[in-house]
Amino acid sequence: MTPFTKLTLLAATTAFLSTPVLAPAFAQGDSGFRDCLQGIKAEATRQGVPAAIADRAFQGLTPDQKVVDLDGRQPEFSLTYAKYVGGTVSADRIAKGQQRMAQHRALLDALQAEYGVPPQYIMAFWGIETNYGTYMGDFRVVRSVATLACMTKRTVFFSNETVQALRILNMNHMTSEQMRGSWAGAMGNMQFMPSTFTKWAVDRDGNGKIDIWNSLPDAFASAANFLRGIGFKPGLPSSEEVFLPKGFALDQADSTVEKPVKAWAAMGVKKAGGGALPASDEPASILLPAGFRGPAFIIYPNFKAVMNWNRSTLYALSVGILARQIAGGPGVQQAAPDDDQPISRDTVIDIQNRLARLGLYKDDTDGLLGPKTRSALRLFQQQTSLPADGHPSAETVRRLQSR
Repeated sequence: MTPFTKLTLLAATTAFLSTPVLAPAFAQGDSGFRDCLQGIKAEATRQGVPAAIADRAFQGLTPDQKVVDLDGRQPEFSLTYAKYVGGTVSADRIAKGQQRMAQHRALLDALQAEYGVPPQYIMAFWGIETNYGTYMGDFRVVRSVATLACMTKRTVFFSNETVQALRILNMNHMTSEQMRGSWAGAMGNMQFMPSTFTKWAVDRDGNGKIDIWNSLPDAFASAANFLRGIGFKPGLPSSEEVFLPKGFALDQADSTVEKPVKAWAAMGVKKAGGGALPASDEPASILLPAGFRGPAFIIYPNFKAVMNWNRSTLYALSVGILARQIAGGPGVQQAAPDDDQPISRDTVIDIQNRLARLGLYKDDTDGLLGPKTRSALRLFQQQTSLPADGHPSAETVRRLQSR
């Protein structure tokens, strides 16, 4: 799993919660941790997990301080489009994806016929999540999710993940030692959280056990089943690069602005390279992830499905870019501007506070460059006669900080 995936993992998994677990509040000390585990065990048994399974998994279990430390770390800088995509979509990853796709073509074609997910997308997720299975994490999943449930403030989410991990131990006849993954509990070739596993994982090889660690048929079929379940449909890709016509209104380049694909075509939007957009009535939006001086992308309905896998816009764009090149398509033609540099979280908080004082921003000052912050920046840019792309360019930040 890449560092970029690790930074966005928790946001990715929040979409896949099943019924929340009523678990003890944030636990302190050994007795608090044990009490928390007992609450999780009670919920697990209510969901059909034998008490002996929970007892075995929790026997001698202690919190993992490394997990607590990793959870407490916040990235100091917000990654730019160029840094994120450059680190995620590499020449080596493209080449390996093409090799793996050719190697597993028969299986992938069969899955496409059944689930409607093109092979290059399964390869792209596999490549980004675990570098084609070369790094799946070596943390004990039960210990990780139990630690996060009982030693952090996200009790409800990770208590549920712990219950689902116990369900996996029960249904798959595994030991907690065998079930390993990332520090936050993501598992196997595709980095499924336990709740994603229990809802979507598939026994493709028919051996009576779902093994997303060692069985690629199970891992790939589980990914295809998951993608179909969260809205991925055959037809259009998730995204592709476009060229915008001269004079294009930058306030139209926002994920909240949707038009039929053919409406964007009528406005003069073309595929990068000059090709026409599909004559489709499907809703689509235009994104400028590096501002108006960088590349533009049209995002189709399947982009929302990819975002349901991981809530990061840059992650979802990377999946589309990597999938296209694995399938033999071109790379991104328009480069990001050289002066598009990462912005610190403190600077983003300062931006949010300044926008709030101007009455343009009403959300939390969380240091994250989300859609609401970008919309507020766009309003500021309109007021100050700057290109209204919602991007925190050096000039936009300078103008804002001078107010």
